Amino acid sequence: MGKVIAVCTSEKKGTQKVSVPEIEIVEDWGIEGDAHAGKWHRQVSLLSFDKIEEFRARGAEVEDGAFG
Repeated sequence: MGKVIAVCTSEKKGTQKVSVPEIEIVEDWGIEGDAHAGKWHRQVSLLSFDKIEEFRARGAEVEDGAFG
């Protein structure tokens, strides 16, 4: 079973996402208030925590929301 570590959103495209305590997901739209929500192919992206840990193991200082 999976576990959600962080949920991150941004108000504008091109800016780093920030962790938020909760979200509302709108069907066929995505996360309410997120710049990447909309009627297109990728409304919500999931990133494996293992991949973030791989970057950190290589010395990268990666915070939640850095990828997005």
